[in-house]
Amino acid sequence: MKATWASELLPYVQVGGTVAAAAGLLINAYQTWRTRKTVTLQHLQDFLKAMNERESALAMNKDDAAKQLHALIEFLNFLEIYSAAINSRLFVGVAREIVQEKILDSIIELENLPHWHEEIEKSITSATTYKHLRLFIGTHRRTIGTRRSATRFIE
Repeated sequence: MKATWASELLPYVQVGGTVAAAAGLLINAYQTWRTRKTVTLQHLQDFLKAMNERESALAMNKDDAAKQLHALIEFLNFLEIYSAAINSRLFVGVAREIVQEKILDSIIELENLPHWHEEIEKSITSATTYKHLRLFIGTHRRTIGTRRSATRFIE
């Protein structure tokens, strides 16, 4: 039986199709990787913007105790959300590092402000209040203690 020219080319066409599919997968993987990087940057920018807003609200309302207390509770809720994200490993790489460091700095700052401790205790209304923040603090207790001691020398 005589082979036709098309049947002779078939193996080459199959190899070409396989190479094209592999190239497509590589391009798709690269695009996915770049998208993930862009999304991570956007999340970091959103985090820092929101953190600055919470800190600013806390600092700006010094003349109004009710507004300042509200700003404190909002700040604690913000720390709770991002502590949950860190605890659940939703952030990776440098994003995780930046968010974790900012949460640690905020916790140390709150620990150095004893006039807020009573209000923080009052805001705990159940065993689940600030559950993720408390877990984060427990996980990083040694680091918090070391940094808190170091900030005493700086001040």
